Amino acid sequence: MKKALLETLSEYCQLRIPQQLDYSKFNLYSIITHSTVIEGSTVTEVKNQLLFDEGITSNKRSLREQLIKQVGRPAC
Repeated sequence: MKKALLETLSEYCQLRIPQQLDYSKFNLYSIITHSTVIEGSTVTEVKNQLLFDEGITSNKRSLREQLIKQVGRPAC
């Protein structure tokens, strides 16, 4: 069991997965999404990622709802 775990860990590192995924950013987006859901937002984590990383907004959501994601509170 230990040998299999070490081999898997070695392969994980050789594939450079830690450099491909930003776990801190993923965690932050998850926290933001869940905390703004409590405030009534329906924007998903994937849409948050597009909003934060690419600056792409949804034409189906109000500006107020999207700004909640950017500053963590309603703009108005």
